[in-house]
Amino acid sequence: MNNLWIRPASNEDADIITELNDAAFGTPEEAQIVTQLAADGDSLASLVAHNDREILGHIQFFRVLIDQDDIACGLGPVSARPDVQGRGIGAGLIKFGLTLMEGAGRTHCFLLGHKDYYPRFGFSADLAAQFGGPWSGPHFMAKELNPNGPSTGQLTYPAAFGA
Repeated sequence: MNNLWIRPASNEDADIITELNDAAFGTPEEAQIVTQLAADGDSLASLVAHNDREILGHIQFFRVLIDQDDIACGLGPVSARPDVQGRGIGAGLIKFGLTLMEGAGRTHCFLLGHKDYYPRFGFSADLAAQFGGPWSGPHFMAKELNPNGPSTGQLTYPAAFGA
């Protein structure tokens, strides 16, 4: 999509991000997670994709502990407004955000998502299976961001996920 920019979300974007997540997912749960992550201080990056008029997409990255060390991150939710889905907005947010998390020194990124979508960004259920946590199976995936991180460990997710 042309004329699309990515920037950190601001406090003024909160209502729009809530509306966007509600529209993209059809439930208020994802927006509630984003709100609680920010309130609890667990948000690492909240990014929006916008054109010159409006916000079209959002992605959330949050802290994930490995063996109680604050070295990893989680991704989600990621959303694009329903009328512009399939135009690369989510992919752009994912790529930009992963680069940001890698640059911040995060060792791994974990997510719970569509098993046919996220592997194109390097996510693997096999890698995630090496870590103990609240989820397992083909929808729970991980991506190594920095090679000096642990290859196994126990994951702790923020309270926003009820895990």
